[in-house]
Amino acid sequence: MVQIEKNSPAGLPKISIITIVRNGMPFVEQTIDSVLGQHYRDIEYIVIDGCSTDGTVDVIKSRESGIAKWVSEKDGGIADAFNKGLSFATGDYLLILNSDDALANPQVLEKMAGKIVENESPTLIYGDCDVLDRGTGTILYRASINFSRDGLRRGQMLPHPSLFTNRSYFEKYGAFDAQFKIAMDYEWLLRGGIKERVVHVPILVTNVRTGGISTLNQSQVVNEIVLALKKNGYISSRWVELRIRGYFSARAFTKVLLKYMGLYRIFAHFRNQRANPTSERKNGKQD
Repeated sequence: MVQIEKNSPAGLPKISIITIVRNGMPFVEQTIDSVLGQHYRDIEYIVIDGCSTDGTVDVIKSRESGIAKWVSEKDGGIADAFNKGLSFATGDYLLILNSDDALANPQVLEKMAGKIVENESPTLIYGDCDVLDRGTGTILYRASINFSRDGLRRGQMLPHPSLFTNRSYFEKYGAFDAQFKIAMDYEWLLRGGIKERVVHVPILVTNVRTGGISTLNQSQVVNEIVLALKKNGYISSRWVELRIRGYFSARAFTKVLLKYMGLYRIFAHFRNQRANPTSERKNGKQD
């Protein structure tokens, strides 16, 4: 476990934030500014660009004084770009922030750094996300995940846009596996998430837009989740695999039906409240 240096300010962690991007307009500007506008100062910001052609590189250049490291070059996909960012990171904790998402407010990292110390430097610590409609920016619901190890074995993923990882996790379990094109973060989490200490804090960390790559090809996502479970020894028979696939089919059908009936947003809200009855939002507190 990487412990926070005693001589760091107030014993608080250095946080490395990694954004990977390719043709991230029009949202990448907001993503970068949400990091550069943080009140917390012990930040290392790394941006990995995959040879964008839409003006993204100009946005990065215009803000490079606040960016510790950035590159613009071809890569081998999302996992390869993640790993490139990791190779430059020197922080005590690492956060991967998507190029179409943004930190929710300027106090986010300050709050999370305090929670890291308060919880004695857990291996994995995560907060909540507001899910925004990609076209309008309207908040659809708050994703406040009640993590469980059984859920992880069924394909549950922690929200990496609000997940702060102690660098010891990478040292112990390695980087992202490039054979996974979409579910590389799930496979990476599956290696150690069941064994390590995971802490949830009801703090709004990130605004996440709909329409990410994991929502565009659900069949590939499920195939990669099954592959990840097999790789890590959690699927031992064809029956277990069919049960996992059936679970995702049922969930997808339910989601489509609720959206058709105009009830999905209401369902998501009550699901989150049921899973997190003491959350700050339910108690009327604003982040």
